[in-house]
Amino acid sequence: MASDMTTPPARAAINAVESLAATLAQGRSDAAGALFAAHGAPSPMIVWRPTLADARHPILRSFLRGCGEDGGPLPLSWLDSEEFAALADWAMVVAPVGNDGDDYVYRHYGTKIAEVYQTDLTGQRTSSIGGHVALFFTALYNAVSMRRESALSVHEPPRQVFVRAWRRVIQPLMDDDGRIVCHAVANVPDNDLRAGLEVLPHAVMVVTAGGEVCYANRAACLLFGQSRSPLAGMGIGAFTGLDVRLPESPDRLILDGRPHEDRALMARGGIVVPIRLTVGATFYRDLPLYVVSAREDL
Repeated sequence: MASDMTTPPARAAINAVESLAATLAQGRSDAAGALFAAHGAPSPMIVWRPTLADARHPILRSFLRGCGEDGGPLPLSWLDSEEFAALADWAMVVAPVGNDGDDYVYRHYGTKIAEVYQTDLTGQRTSSIGGHVALFFTALYNAVSMRRESALSVHEPPRQVFVRAWRRVIQPLMDDDGRIVCHAVANVPDNDLRAGLEVLPHAVMVVTAGGEVCYANRAACLLFGQSRSPLAGMGIGAFTGLDVRLPESPDRLILDGRPHEDRALMARGGIVVPIRLTVGATFYRDLPLYVVSAREDL
């Protein structure tokens, strides 16, 4: 436990984690529900020792099959297995920092998760996420250690994350002495809008009212020569290399009831290519967003 030299704010944070972890370990969700409700979000769902039927996603089901449906802790060596390697892009490995259990560090952060979240958290701590979500994560990891069994959780992230919900399966891992030393976590986004835009053949970007790209489909990344996902905070001008003139606000665009058309020029291989831009708008989780499509205008 923490020493007597722990500062009052740090002690309060540890107490909050311990209190929430205790209720979660008891199978109660009232405290977690109140925490999320205070931030305008629905209560998270938690299922202990989940089955394949609970998972409801092929990646989570594959992860559960690889772990085995017993739900108990696995040896740390499982991280070297083919089962984990096959899903590493959608997996995380988190380990406690120190002995207080008030923070965790990401030893591994899957590339597919980083694409969706727009940030690679490898080497960073759960506390870097901040807010009620960081408290929930830390408490749930502690509860998994206390119960020594796997858990499935579904929670709604803050609105600035372009995901309706995150679905996770947390698997505790133990050392040779039977101590829980870290967790392997399969983590997948639930977003019908993202899935629909991903299969479109032309470039589509979802842009915040401030002009930052929060999602770009595969076609957009190919057209503008970008990595699979824009970094958090990247503006549409930096992402496309174009002078994109967005309308006054997505709210106004929705009220007008018709998209905004524009054209721009893009240099590619020494050739100037005209690009046709169509700017629409939508509300997603009560947040107004631009939806910008682009295609070569030949």
